[in-house]
Amino acid sequence: AQHQPEKLAAMEGLYDGSEGAGLVAFGILNPGKKVGDNIDDFIIKIEIPKLLSLLGYRSLDAFVPGANDLVYGNDKYSIMSASEKMEKGKVALDALAAYKEAYAQGDATQMEESLTLFKENYYYMGYGYLHNPESILPNIPFIFYSFHIMVILGFAFVAIAALFLYLAVKNRLEKQKWLLWLGIWSFPLAMIASMAGWIVAEVGRQPWTIQGFLPTMVSTSNISSSAVILTFWMFLILLLTLVAAEARIMYLAIRKGPDNKIDEKKEGGSHA
Repeated sequence: AQHQPEKLAAMEGLYDGSEGAGLVAFGILNPGKKVGDNIDDFIIKIEIPKLLSLLGYRSLDAFVPGANDLVYGNDKYSIMSASEKMEKGKVALDALAAYKEAYAQGDATQMEESLTLFKENYYYMGYGYLHNPESILPNIPFIFYSFHIMVILGFAFVAIAALFLYLAVKNRLEKQKWLLWLGIWSFPLAMIASMAGWIVAEVGRQPWTIQGFLPTMVSTSNISSSAVILTFWMFLILLLTLVAAEARIMYLAIRKGPDNKIDEKKEGGSHA
């Protein structure tokens, strides 16, 4: 909430900030909604009142900024607009360039002036690389649905685990074939939940590598696209080979069945 407010706004589909903001338990975003327009945010939503303010700021009545507040600013709550941050960022970048030039020329006076100007605006340096105010936001629908899929599946796993534990204690677990199948099919769901969490963490922080200081587009390396493609195919072939080998080993083990010698020893011991 304090360090990545844009991500929080996207996770909750929050376009207009409010005091005592509620937490969206379930919702369907309006696909036509854009930052700055007057269209309704949601087609339908189920909200827990004031919970987002409490979780984010430890107060039921705290103000939680939305996407519009972060892009266009909010004077009432002293939220600077993205445009103003971009202007300050460009001043910081220009001052840094001027400092480097003055250093190369040995101009101490210009160095001091440039350094002072840079220090006044360095906190917004990263915004100087951006081209439009809306670019400070990640893809809101993508992050919103990814976050809620992760949370819903997380609660579902807790419920399934509790049910497994209850039936195991009651010695009724092996009779519930539907639950055993559910346990098997929960594995790919866990992978989906994990990927959804990764999307929220990594895509949700865009456009930043370091919040406010280093945009992703500036922090890219000089690796050629051909090198990336080659590496991708190498890893893909290696992993597919390992998957095929593991699948064959499992198939042969299942086809062979249990060890008969062990069963014979058990039977012999029981006769004795």
